[in-house]
Amino acid sequence: MLSTSNLSAAQAETYYTHEDYYSSEEAVHPTKWVGKGAASLGLAGVVNQQEFSQMLSGQAPDERSLTGKVVDPEKRRAATDFTFSAPKSVSIAALVQQDERVLEAHHQAVAKALSVLEERYAQTRVSTEAGRTKVTTGNITAAVFTHSTSREAEPQLHSHCVVMNATQLADGRWFSLSNEAAIANQKLLGQVYQNELAVALRQQGYRIEPKAHGQFELAGYSLELLKAFSTRRQQILKLIEEWEATGSNNNRALRETATLVSRKRKPKEVDEGLLQRGWNALVQLKGLELPDLPESITQAVSDQPSATSLIDMAIRHCGERESVFRRTALERFVFEHDLGVQGFETIEEAIAKSPELIRVADGKFTTQTALSLELDTIRLMQQGRGQVGKIVPTGTQLNGLVEHSLNPEQQNAVEIAATTPDGVLAWQGVAGAGKTYALNVLKELAQEQGYVIQGLAPSSEAAHVLGESLGIETTTVAGLLVSDPPDQAIQPPLWIVDEAGLLSMKDAHALLRRASLEQARVLLVGDTRQLSAVEAGNPFKSLQAGGMTTAYLETHRRQQNGVLRSVVELVSQGQILESIELLSQTMVCQGSRLQVPRRRNSAGCCRLILALDGRAAGINAGVGGN
Repeated sequence: MLSTSNLSAAQAETYYTHEDYYSSEEAVHPTKWVGKGAASLGLAGVVNQQEFSQMLSGQAPDERSLTGKVVDPEKRRAATDFTFSAPKSVSIAALVQQDERVLEAHHQAVAKALSVLEERYAQTRVSTEAGRTKVTTGNITAAVFTHSTSREAEPQLHSHCVVMNATQLADGRWFSLSNEAAIANQKLLGQVYQNELAVALRQQGYRIEPKAHGQFELAGYSLELLKAFSTRRQQILKLIEEWEATGSNNNRALRETATLVSRKRKPKEVDEGLLQRGWNALVQLKGLELPDLPESITQAVSDQPSATSLIDMAIRHCGERESVFRRTALERFVFEHDLGVQGFETIEEAIAKSPELIRVADGKFTTQTALSLELDTIRLMQQGRGQVGKIVPTGTQLNGLVEHSLNPEQQNAVEIAATTPDGVLAWQGVAGAGKTYALNVLKELAQEQGYVIQGLAPSSEAAHVLGESLGIETTTVAGLLVSDPPDQAIQPPLWIVDEAGLLSMKDAHALLRRASLEQARVLLVGDTRQLSAVEAGNPFKSLQAGGMTTAYLETHRRQQNGVLRSVVELVSQGQILESIELLSQTMVCQGSRLQVPRRRNSAGCCRLILALDGRAAGINAGVGGN
């Protein structure tokens, strides 16, 4: 497990240097400097108090400033504590049974996790012509303190890795360390530690029992034994249970608060011999048994999956849900499903050599399968150009055929759908742009020309809404794909696919193949800016990029109030902050209070707009709606 916390200089000094026995060469668990930043500063070996204090204050051993600018010491983040904690069974094996191989495995696992943090997530902010930007530096300066007990003096092997708030650029300059990326990837770093620890212990003959979220315990260590040495955890769980009984939600904030509230002050000195005798006495008193330690023989791994097969499974899993995914998604899948089977470096090598992966950005991949499917879907669309008859001849005055009033965008959309001889085309439009009204016009026009209209949508709910709105038969895209095609179509079919932005690439590909088979015209209706499919791919966007004939309906008609219409248009353009500001100013003018969403995204803003719909009349009266 990995936990993190930011430290001021005073906090770090108090917590670490008061436990003097950890800082000497003769200590059971001596401290040490790690990281390329430490090497650059000449910091190596055991951490002494003077060097530690200097680094916490932002000074190098030669008293150079490492902060880049003057900062109030009381407000400055001196360091970040990354604490790697071993599973309880591992702590018992290392400390109660005194298996030094386990202790060494812990140190190796911590070192690997820190190296990943250093290589990927050590960053700083620098000023450029484009403004402030983050730069990955690839170096940290960290002091590692390994402790052997919990605050209840129970065996709990853990290492505090105090990563200093300083990092060095390639040109030699030092700046403050940006720790956001490391904290955001805290779970991955914890899983790297757990995986490396499990790999090393397997090689020493230990058997692993994987738990949820990439955790594990050693086989043979009974639950009663683990609980006997886990009273600290029982205290936290009891406090959480008491708070839950009063209506508090069991979330991360509650658990962290319970940990802090129940925390006792650690003893400044610990007699290792006394601890050992006490732990052994507890085992005997409770009638518990410690499993025999395995012999020091490397465990055979020939029956274990190879790194290549693990990555292949991870690629298939990630590729089902996203056409582009991060490297970390592959790594976390392996850690959560095959913990301790292959080491981190072996996994990374398998990723680098995978013929299925295509690097598309820093740390992001797509697959050969996804690319081939996308290209073939676009090819199917392109092959249908000019291959179907027009619903009405080019130049036909549509207003003379249907008695409807259409705005210019709607008129253009209906004309494109009715007069283009392409098998696949699209209406791209924002919500409230009048797509449904225009679809009704197209439906009547097509029916008069003998077309059979079939409504489709990715979900049953969307299909039902489409059917109710147009008065046509509808089904889901999946339902169509599993149905038997008709022997021969008596009338030409027109498939109207609503919410096309939610189609997966796999379904879109199958749909266009089916349309080609049945010689059906396909009209895809949706918005490329809405959330994409649960499965991988965004074919609605890809097909437009591939040259699909598209009509655009971008003018909002649903919001009759001028202010709300402007707000919706800003949201559709991705200008979230501007939309909230406009809405806030309007509500203040009307004497109302606006509760701005904490997360300023389009979903939050849209929910806010919907909540205000009932108050639109008041806004109209004040600002003059239309």
